[in-house]
Amino acid sequence: MELNRLAALKPNFAARKVGDELVLVPVKGSVADMDEMFTLNDVGSLVWDRLEAGVTTSSLVAAIVSEFDVKEETARADLHGFLEQLSGLLNG
Repeated sequence: MELNRLAALKPNFAARKVGDELVLVPVKGSVADMDEMFTLNDVGSLVWDRLEAGVTTSSLVAAIVSEFDVKEETARADLHGFLEQLSGLLNG
């Protein structure tokens, strides 16, 4: 998965904080597609917020380890799985 490519797709989604979750809604043309809404927990929100051109997997792992009580190996494995799912959603 290409992080820069994922970051480039972010403008195709409206993101709003609702309670403890970040809600993503795809925007097609000038209209939000309310049939496809996605929610992200705190870790997913952190990754989404930091997903931008030039970001590295290592910097995302470091941010997760710094912010949450998790070992680096776990953060790296979970990040990989999340980015695969995110890639499927954004390219879907």
